[in-house]
Amino acid sequence: MHIVISVITALGGLIWALVALQKSGFNVSVLNPFFWHRRADWRKKYDTKPIYKLSEPVDVAALLLLGVAKCEGEISSEQKQKILSIFAHNLHLVADDANDLLLASAHLLRDEIYLVDNIEKILESSGSKFTREQVNSVLELMKQVALIESDINLEQQKLIDATEEYFVKIKKDPGKWS
Repeated sequence: MHIVISVITALGGLIWALVALQKSGFNVSVLNPFFWHRRADWRKKYDTKPIYKLSEPVDVAALLLLGVAKCEGEISSEQKQKILSIFAHNLHLVADDANDLLLASAHLLRDEIYLVDNIEKILESSGSKFTREQVNSVLELMKQVALIESDINLEQQKLIDATEEYFVKIKKDPGKWS
């Protein structure tokens, strides 16, 4: 009998403690082990920066082109017009879509200081979707953007080289000798 009374007392004490914690603002559902995995997946999905979740090659190409232009500092109006014309002609966008893409890319790049360190994270979601022609085109366009106002500086060259190295790493032809 004394065992039953102690179990009932312990259970009552546990319920009282949980109710007191809940009234003080503690979320009791945190203790549920069945939700831990789902919460971790949710956190992983929504706590990452949007720049690392780009899945379309066009969006990533626009981001890289704008990143090359921003390596020199702020973008001039001449660079902006050239980038918009590249978006329109090479990425086959209409003027409004090119403007929207430029604004979206500028918004994503506002917190990024040094793209070279995070190039693998940026290209992780979309890197495998690039075709060989798209890779060559993006690299050539990055060089064109870098040459708009002056010669390619060291930071721009690092970004172009890092992008090229990433694509070489993931797009190795299995039938060729290395």
